[in-house]
Amino acid sequence: MSQVLVEHGPSPMKLEILNVDDWPVRHEPVGVHHRRVEVSETYYVAEGEAEIRADGEEPVRVFDGDLLTILPGTVCVWHITKEIELHCSNG
Repeated sequence: MSQVLVEHGPSPMKLEILNVDDWPVRHEPVGVHHRRVEVSETYYVAEGEAEIRADGEEPVRVFDGDLLTILPGTVCVWHITKEIELHCSNG
């Protein structure tokens, strides 16, 4: 099973049910960012672009409007190609 799950273009209803607008917002600059995920993390990409590569997996690309979940224990590298604004939910 993939450690990084991406849903391109989730429905507005799903985003409303998840209360994405109430999640804390984080901005990440262009560059390479290493991350180890201890608990499940879910992100909504409000703006920006990145390629995420989890250890031993093919990279996944995320863009404006994508919803992604990174599973606990995942070690990954984010290659941010366009400054990214993320709505974040942990747990």
